[in-house]
Amino acid sequence: MALALTPIRGKVPRARIFAVLAVIIFFSEIATFEILMVYPAMPSMAAAFQTLNIAWVVSIVTLTGATLMPLIGKASDKLGKKRVIMGLAVVFVLGSAVCATATSFAVLLAGRAMQGVLVGIVALSYSLVRDIMPRDFVPVALGMVATGIGMSAVAGPFIAGWLIDGFGFHGIFWFMAIYLTVLIPLYWVVVPESSVRTDRPVDYLGTVLLGPGVAVLLLAITKGNSWGWSAASTLGLLALGVVMLTAFVAWQRVAPHPLIDLKILFGPKFGPTILAVTGLAYMMNAHSMLMPTLLQTPSGIPGISYGAGLSATQYALWTCPLGITAMFAGPLGGFLAKKIGARQVLLGSGVCFLIVMFLGSRLLTLQWQVAVLSMIAGFAVGFLHSSNANLVQDALPAEASGVGTAIAGVTMQLCSAIAVTVTGVVMSHHVLTVNPKTHAVLYADDALTRGFLYAGAVGLVGIAVALVMKHGRKPATGGLESPSTLDQPSADAGAASAPTDMSTR
Repeated sequence: MALALTPIRGKVPRARIFAVLAVIIFFSEIATFEILMVYPAMPSMAAAFQTLNIAWVVSIVTLTGATLMPLIGKASDKLGKKRVIMGLAVVFVLGSAVCATATSFAVLLAGRAMQGVLVGIVALSYSLVRDIMPRDFVPVALGMVATGIGMSAVAGPFIAGWLIDGFGFHGIFWFMAIYLTVLIPLYWVVVPESSVRTDRPVDYLGTVLLGPGVAVLLLAITKGNSWGWSAASTLGLLALGVVMLTAFVAWQRVAPHPLIDLKILFGPKFGPTILAVTGLAYMMNAHSMLMPTLLQTPSGIPGISYGAGLSATQYALWTCPLGITAMFAGPLGGFLAKKIGARQVLLGSGVCFLIVMFLGSRLLTLQWQVAVLSMIAGFAVGFLHSSNANLVQDALPAEASGVGTAIAGVTMQLCSAIAVTVTGVVMSHHVLTVNPKTHAVLYADDALTRGFLYAGAVGLVGIAVALVMKHGRKPATGGLESPSTLDQPSADAGAASAPTDMSTR
């Protein structure tokens, strides 16, 4: 039986709370593992399957997640978040086994698509934590879930390097299968189920328009460079994606049981939060793309002033302060959100990211400089995730927590694709040389400098939104004070959810 977190007799023991939270955090790390551990294995997979389209092993995960996340979020509100997570975990383990035993590229992609069902596990975990944790601990707990992002960011590259060197790329997929297989029964035994339910019918048309609509846009954005931005396929997919998302908004206005109330989606809390967080997340993704080029380019090449010639392992060592700092910044951000408001924590993240963008544009390549830069980035990342979790949960009524968090997660994926694509376009305008044999690209200094500064400009927009928005100025509650009466008719809210004893959470 799962550990009860309701205070029946006195306070819930802290040890029990931390045991549940630890299992949730370790389980959520799989979302980072399934991306970070695959990147260093891509060259060997490309050689093994003799394909030039190896980038699809990452793209297919994102596309699958974007397509399914709204439906998964709605299912979690209707069936229970723990139950849905358990079902998705089984699919992920099977997909990992398919990848590990794949004998063709098509089979590998099928396995990766199955793994993609858990790409939104962190968002689901935020929603579950909101429902099951004691009221006074929820804001801090939401920040602590971000700890998993820091832990896996540190451990992932080192584990992947050891597995690839010792067992080939198959080893990383067996690791993920075994990792989650061990955690599934522990999760089932330790983590309690959410008592929050909604009895509304599923809005299948809204789900079909939203998830696949975002996926179509993601496909066009991620493939635009290789297909050509003026190509009929690119323009057609962009137009189709926009039409589907426009139709989604129109349908939500008249649907008898909408996927999410537009008063919430475009309300004074959820909408500005998504805009502000997206601006900061753009800087985070641009930083992740630019730093490997900055440090792994060989040093001493005429015509450029950057480059440290690091191997993948050396790069992980130099930048590991980011993950370590993020592990502590996540809980700290949750604590500060509870004390002074999540908006203030988000602004702190924005300031840290702006410092990172400026220092990055200076093309720093000494180890101590990179360590300082990475530490500041760690605070930015930890504060971003903890403030985002609290702001989103405080903007959603309990009965819409799952689907609302899923929509926020889909928006972050779309932001990631746009940041990587636009930064790539900026860099492509400042190519110094291209190796005719290996096709390796050497970028001029301006490629990196402008990449960082343009990302900072986008981040300033997000900070400006955070400065003017009223949401998040008060101490965070982790969503436990439902905004239903503010953002949607209370009658709808009451009809949408099963009775829940809020005093026990």
